[in-house]
Amino acid sequence: MGSGPGERDHAERNRFGRVVRIPTPTPLPVGDINAYLILPPAGSDSLTLIDTGVKSPEAFEALRQGFKAGGWSLERVDRILVTHAHMDHYGQAKRIRDLSGATVHASRAEAERMTTWFSPTGERNEVVLAWFRHWGVPEAIARPEGEMASMARRLLDPIDVDVILDDGDRVEAVDLGLEAIATPGHCDGHLVFYERDLGLLFSGDHLLTDITPVPLLVFPKHAGEPRPKSLGRFMDSLDRVESLECRLTFPAHGDVIRDHREIIRGYRLHHERRKLQMLRALERGPLTPFELARRLFPRHYAREIYLVMSEVIGHLDLLVDEESVRLEERDGVERAVLIREPLPEEAS
Repeated sequence: MGSGPGERDHAERNRFGRVVRIPTPTPLPVGDINAYLILPPAGSDSLTLIDTGVKSPEAFEALRQGFKAGGWSLERVDRILVTHAHMDHYGQAKRIRDLSGATVHASRAEAERMTTWFSPTGERNEVVLAWFRHWGVPEAIARPEGEMASMARRLLDPIDVDVILDDGDRVEAVDLGLEAIATPGHCDGHLVFYERDLGLLFSGDHLLTDITPVPLLVFPKHAGEPRPKSLGRFMDSLDRVESLECRLTFPAHGDVIRDHREIIRGYRLHHERRKLQMLRALERGPLTPFELARRLFPRHYAREIYLVMSEVIGHLDLLVDEESVRLEERDGVERAVLIREPLPEEAS
């Protein structure tokens, strides 16, 4: 039985030369995630899949139908490239590998997390709780692990990665070379994949169409170790990706990006505005990071504390580096203090 007009239209809307976008559903607030199937040249049947979607019957069926619409099957996948270790990006990688024998590729940092039911927003070990207390977050809000931790146990299968990718490594997809480029920020070991000759970028969650990615808090494994500054690293990664020549950028969520530099300019403007919001909030006096979170995100802070604190701490890191704000500690709790710039007559 042939495919109907609706199926053909859907396939055509999601076909970009040898790249096929396959949206699969998730129960997450972000909605569908795009998996990308890279088709082989004539005479080859070697398929490459970038990201997989969550482990659910609905996501598996959507992926299977996306393959079928092009005349392919999941059993033919040779390699799976994972941009990062969030459940919507690798949740069903194990099932696909079991079906196809494909090799799974990811960065070293993300490969370690992929062996567990990792959920960044669900982390509530003692190191994390100590940081939250340091920022003034009440125990009742900080301690619950949140819905995402339980969802991770349902929506992903832990997996041992077959191939570790370092920055600059190249994955050969028959006649195409996909360069792994480290883009830490949204998470510690995020990778994008770049086909230099064709100007194709698979951006994962680093560049998105309608959403500004949240550079998530990364906590050290042990007390006393320095905390990576996620937003600063994200901004550095933007600089790196901005220099690439991209004809098309394929994000994990939303439509294809035709001008990645315009997206990056929008991100920078967003972060400048957020810093200004925080400076204005501090004009009335010092505030703990949690107090800033309540003022900036009054409707979301209680149930999305990890995401909200990622926003607040990330921008405080930038403001401290720019010497617009200093941090003071009292009774074990940190407070942000506005550094008043001298008036022109004072500076002269």
